Amino acid sequence: MKLTKYLAVLCCGTLFAACENPIQDDLNVDNPENYTRIYTVNAVDDASKNTLSFPLERDTSLMVYANLSGIRNPGCDVTVKFRVAPELVDTYNQKHQSSYPMMLDGSYTIENLEAVIPNGKYISSPIRIAINSQAFDGVGVFLLPVRIENVTPDLAVNESLQTAYLRINGYYTENPFPRYDRSGWSIAGFSTQEAEATSTYPNRGLAVSIIDGENNTYWGTQWRNAKPGPPHWIAVDMGAPKELHGLTIRGRSDKEGSDVPKSSGNPRIFNIDVSDDNQNWTHAGTFTVENRIENTVYLDHKATGRYFRIFVTATQADFYQTCIAEVWAF
Repeated sequence: MKLTKYLAVLCCGTLFAACENPIQDDLNVDNPENYTRIYTVNAVDDASKNTLSFPLERDTSLMVYANLSGIRNPGCDVTVKFRVAPELVDTYNQKHQSSYPMMLDGSYTIENLEAVIPNGKYISSPIRIAINSQAFDGVGVFLLPVRIENVTPDLAVNESLQTAYLRINGYYTENPFPRYDRSGWSIAGFSTQEAEATSTYPNRGLAVSIIDGENNTYWGTQWRNAKPGPPHWIAVDMGAPKELHGLTIRGRSDKEGSDVPKSSGNPRIFNIDVSDDNQNWTHAGTFTVENRIENTVYLDHKATGRYFRIFVTATQADFYQTCIAEVWAF
């Protein structure tokens, strides 16, 4: 019964930072000092402790802490030395089937990697990580592994909670990037198109409609002789390689001159790919958007290429046809 009571208390002390102090009672356990463990609460699988999302219009910071659990307080200050561990990024991605890149050089600063747990306390002073938003190259998640390297005095470390895998991503509240001039652009390819020209809008239905500067025209995939469903795709040649941060896509409106989107057919789920030669493509992001007249999407990480391709895998209302009125890149 006493051992059961001890294990329950030790578990609570390890995983939760809500306790006020380490347990002082020995609970009649032999060699209670052997059960003292150092860990970081930021290693707990809890987004509130290891994930930071912030607007890229400003810099920010996050804190990492060293923590102590056990039956008996060690009776002195405990100094915990951390280190950044980029070699663990691949280990994390393999385990979680993810592909997060390491935080970019210059995107973070850590002035001091030592934290002190004062005698009689369970939590240290914080390690402050300053985030430089200007060094980010997109809105994708970056990984920053921060690991307990050593402890003074020589106390045991809880290996399962030794490394904080900090997941950090920014977002834009407003688009800071100017749109590229489209005067030299052309259509590099498409899956299908369907001409629905009128005397007023001769491009309507054609692929070139997405770069003709006219909101009342649109690229529409085939619907007369056949009605192929997604995937549908369209590729644009920007005339020269450009640094690409994202796209703004205007959908087909419900009627001419309207800013109300058509209820079906506009892209809902799509990939953006980039290329230097219109043959070999690199995936730059997958997006799911609402049926708004315009949607702006940001690449996880900026890409460079002469060509970009919108590869639509699902449309609004799961309609067979895809329609896009205009596309801008930035």
